[in-house]
Amino acid sequence: MKNLKKNLFKFFLLIYLLIGSYNSINTGISFDEKHEEFNWNFNIKLVKDLTNVFVLGDSFDREEFDQEVKLYVGYGIGSQFVSQPIQFFLKDFLLSDKNLDLYGAKLLAKHFVIFLFFFVSGIFFYLILKKLIDNEIFCITGSIFYLTYPYLFGQAMFSPKDIPFLSIWLVCTYVSFKIIEKLINEKIIRNKDIFIFSLVTAFLISIRIAGFLIFLQYFILLLLFLNTYKEKFVFFLKSYYKKIFFFFFNLLILIFILNPIFLVDPFLFFESINVSANHFNNVGTNTLGETMYSTDLPSTYLPIWLSVKIPLIIILGLIILPFTEKKIFNRKKISIYFGTILITVILIPLILIIKKVHLYDELRQVMFLIPLIVILGLVSLYTISKLLFFTLSILTISFFILENIKINPYQYVWFNLPSRYLDLTNKFELEYQGISGKEIAHYLTNMENQNDCILANPIHGVKPFLNNTNFTCFDIWQKVDTDFPRPFLAVQNVRNLKKSLPYNCKSIYETGFKLLFHKEKFVTGKLLLCD
Repeated sequence: MKNLKKNLFKFFLLIYLLIGSYNSINTGISFDEKHEEFNWNFNIKLVKDLTNVFVLGDSFDREEFDQEVKLYVGYGIGSQFVSQPIQFFLKDFLLSDKNLDLYGAKLLAKHFVIFLFFFVSGIFFYLILKKLIDNEIFCITGSIFYLTYPYLFGQAMFSPKDIPFLSIWLVCTYVSFKIIEKLINEKIIRNKDIFIFSLVTAFLISIRIAGFLIFLQYFILLLLFLNTYKEKFVFFLKSYYKKIFFFFFNLLILIFILNPIFLVDPFLFFESINVSANHFNNVGTNTLGETMYSTDLPSTYLPIWLSVKIPLIIILGLIILPFTEKKIFNRKKISIYFGTILITVILIPLILIIKKVHLYDELRQVMFLIPLIVILGLVSLYTISKLLFFTLSILTISFFILENIKINPYQYVWFNLPSRYLDLTNKFELEYQGISGKEIAHYLTNMENQNDCILANPIHGVKPFLNNTNFTCFDIWQKVDTDFPRPFLAVQNVRNLKKSLPYNCKSIYETGFKLLFHKEKFVTGKLLLCD
């Protein structure tokens, strides 16, 4: 019976992998993907320049470096070591679509890798659940819940930073639990274990410098272990100082390898943290009807967004946590794991709020916490009632699958059921990544007149899908209200949707979708004719 459950789960994972992979390469190109390619090209050029300095004795242009590096501080190339080789081979396959140009094919090929990251995170999500609840059906159900959750599944179709970061955070969580488990069971911690631990940690930091926050989670885990098993910190240091040194030694080397800019100036690590916390772009995010700007966020910003994005049954699980925590915490090992996740989920948002860290685009910068929140809710709900857990989970998974089909390719815009009583179209940021550009481009390919210029932002969300057309003129949306030669076409999407129609412009095509049990249509993009 146990083998049957595992085989059925493996079959689900196979089908899920095939469907998700296909869906990912057929999703539009998002706002940030161009920057990811620029970041890779900048770092490759930097490595070549540094090689020439050390091998050939060439001089290094520090002034040019200082000018360019400002755009890439805070982002390494760890995930791109994985994605770039796959992109190189997969792009040729995608070029079978004659309307797609080479640049667009390379960006879409990355989507497949992003989805692979999320798929792998689902496996580690399952492994973490197994550490908390010794019930195969619970772990399988919880993992399917996680993998079909529309908000994260939608992000997994294109999000080049947030999904790899979320995925590797889960990997780091599991690996750290394995290390602690060896300490609990008094097993030998091999150098191989330590190296893997340092590798995944460095990999996380290379995706986004905010990965250094994982050390807060590690510290919580260690403190809970020491406190639960009455170990003294000084004794722990004396016993494992060689392992600790080996971890940080490897970590330092790997951080430099995966973040080439630190080879030029190690102090850029601290600059990266500062830039990450104080993002220069004062982005305004529509939040419960108020435009909240990243440089002056109220403390309500994160709680509001979490309340409308977290699934209802997870919210229910969190609400009943005071009634389930005693039963959860009566087992030493599980109390360490669950306590680490719980304190991390509480502490990191508090730090971000207190330090007034610049956040924008709803939950992007804290998306890595959502799987941890889901784990807390699932475990709490299962603990109070197995019947309630399985009933609500099966209903919710069925709802997730239906909605994933209905609102594709905009799953990432998903809102939970309680929030659908609100006027979501006017009160919240919706399609801020611009993937509607692909649908609009498909409409443009069928237009008879293909001589007009197209204004768009981002241009790379539209132009790559018009390779086999007569459109040759493209410019930025910001010129729509200038003396730009008319007639022209304009793609109104992302935050530009908030604006009224520009002078002498009319909508000739509109993209959008409707959530289940919500009366309003979400408009995700418009094509305007301005004459």
